[in-house]
Amino acid sequence: MENTNVEEKKEAPVVLVLPGKNGRGRMLSFARKKFLAAVAACVACVGVLAGAAGYFGYQYYHYPVDRKGYQEYLSHKKEQEARLQNLLADNEKMLRDMSEIHTLETKLRRAVIRNGGDRDFSESLDNAGSKGSGSGPAYLGQGGPMADISMMDVVGAQNKNLKAQIHEQKTKMNELLSILENRYDSGSSLPDLWPTEGGTISSYYGTRMKPMGGSGQDWHPGLDIAVDYGTPIYASAAGTVDTAGWVSGYGRYVRIQHAHGYTTAYGHMSGIAVAPGQQVRKGEIIGFAGSTGYSTGPHLHFEVQVDGQTVDPLYMLGKAN
Repeated sequence: MENTNVEEKKEAPVVLVLPGKNGRGRMLSFARKKFLAAVAACVACVGVLAGAAGYFGYQYYHYPVDRKGYQEYLSHKKEQEARLQNLLADNEKMLRDMSEIHTLETKLRRAVIRNGGDRDFSESLDNAGSKGSGSGPAYLGQGGPMADISMMDVVGAQNKNLKAQIHEQKTKMNELLSILENRYDSGSSLPDLWPTEGGTISSYYGTRMKPMGGSGQDWHPGLDIAVDYGTPIYASAAGTVDTAGWVSGYGRYVRIQHAHGYTTAYGHMSGIAVAPGQQVRKGEIIGFAGSTGYSTGPHLHFEVQVDGQTVDPLYMLGKAN
């Protein structure tokens, strides 16, 4: 009998009395197990809501911090991109500098007429800047489809090598210029000065069609530079006048002997301003343009010789108008 009472006591329903109208209460009865399950469910819901409130509260509190970090990341990214663009710009500039230096070196070498009578000088030009260069280029390029290397590192490596190559080219140029200055007394006796004020090349050195009519070709040993009557004519280099007067075909004509086997000649002038035996400086006026001798119009016939052999004056002048 006692066991029965205990079981009835355990399974007794849970009664809740809710206040009602007119002082009358309202009774609600729940099975104990269902009541306990409902209480547990409510506690769980409260826990979930509390957790959600805590998460969103944390996010709300830390959002300004995260936003600041993101802004710092964007700013750093922009700085890196700007640095990369600067490196790329430096890279392009150095490539242009390399090209210009190489072109200048080529022009400088071509401006010197090498002759068999000065083998040591020719060899010194060929060897200028060649010390330590070995049999190949000093800086060997390497590369491949490497995905784990940044563009910043690639451009940085390129710029480092370009700087070294530019330094090497400048060293070569300085050695070459030093050789030329020693050879040509700082260039005063090298016939590389354009002999007129402007003008247009009307006939180049070498084979050409005959200018005086008739058929066939003839050999032109110099440059014809078309200019106006009376245009001043300048000595292309320092030297001594050995001829100043009328020469058949050339009309009024001047020839100047320079150091190191160079000779320049000037023809078809309207007037001569120097005399045989006179010392002239580079750039000094020696006469005025005209159309004397075998000439179809006012111009200067300009010749350059090395050890008695004519050469193309443009190799010496380094420019063409």
